[in-house]
Amino acid sequence: MAKLIFNYPFMMREYPLTKDRITVGRLKEHDIIIPDYRVFRSLNVEIQRQLVKTLAKVSRFHARLDRINGIYHVVDVGTGGAGSSYGTYVNGLRLETGKPYLLKSGDRIRFGPIECTFEEEKDEKS
Repeated sequence: MAKLIFNYPFMMREYPLTKDRITVGRLKEHDIIIPDYRVFRSLNVEIQRQLVKTLAKVSRFHARLDRINGIYHVVDVGTGGAGSSYGTYVNGLRLETGKPYLLKSGDRIRFGPIECTFEEEKDEKS
């Protein structure tokens, strides 16, 4: 199973990738919402205020993860499909808007300023 691992007080630690298409962004309709409002609401109001400028750099619809033939790819989408303002990066490399980038376990993905790690455990069949 594949998952994204975050290390922020406004996100859960792990988000399993269980669908063929996972959307990421600030809006509540996404599969992975940055910040995760369930967690963000539990933070002290002063901490929430301090985070607002950073979190605003994640687009309303920032990116998506597509599972193609069992392999995950990340695509920078941005609101309206025009690309995210602050970019989507894999291992420090900014992705071209609309082009899928193949992910492998251990890759560091950044949605604007928010970074996570893509982890994938391959099923072992005897």
